[in-house]
Amino acid sequence: MANNYYDATGVLVLNQITPVVTALFGGMKLDASYPGNGQAYIALISEESGGNWDDVRDDLLALAQSLELSVPSEDAPAMDDVLDVLSRHFGTDQDEELQHLIEHHSFENDVDLTALFVIATRLDDGHGLKEIRFEGCWHCSKPRLFNFGGEGSFISREFSVFGASGHVLYVGNRIRQALLIQDLESATNELLAETRRLLSGIGDEEQREQLQHRLVELLC
Repeated sequence: MANNYYDATGVLVLNQITPVVTALFGGMKLDASYPGNGQAYIALISEESGGNWDDVRDDLLALAQSLELSVPSEDAPAMDDVLDVLSRHFGTDQDEELQHLIEHHSFENDVDLTALFVIATRLDDGHGLKEIRFEGCWHCSKPRLFNFGGEGSFISREFSVFGASGHVLYVGNRIRQALLIQDLESATNELLAETRRLLSGIGDEEQREQLQHRLVELLC
């Protein structure tokens, strides 16, 4: 029997560790001292450390209570209720991205970094989180085909991008197959999809449009 694992490490780029950062990332082996210079270590290590939404909710609830905020009285209030209370405290209860997250995210099982970043940047108690840089890998206890791979994430307000080794294999094969049969239209569509994927990571709509026009000019 083979066992599969996922391990990852990364950094938070921020001003300082605060109660909000500890509540959100404390379950990911958060280390404020390493590597230093405005970066704090985080990790997901198989069978050792991780982050799940139930723990984050409990830690955010404890934070709200420490701030003497009025929270729902039931034993385990829902994540969206806790975030509503905290967002009002931080004056971000009208933030569209945060409200969309609260309304549509399931907040079940393992945490995801994009959602944590949105929450952290809207509940800024002085941490000044600017970026998350994260690199992970899948591996197997037996050398099974395609049971090994990697991925990287760069998350910020200005630009975010994600990539996995499996995606490279998929796109590479799609483009090669199109080129083998001289289907340049399909190959072009694959390249266009990759370009659009990168452009979609630009947070500012005006900058995104300007860059798109600039790319068209350079490719002509």
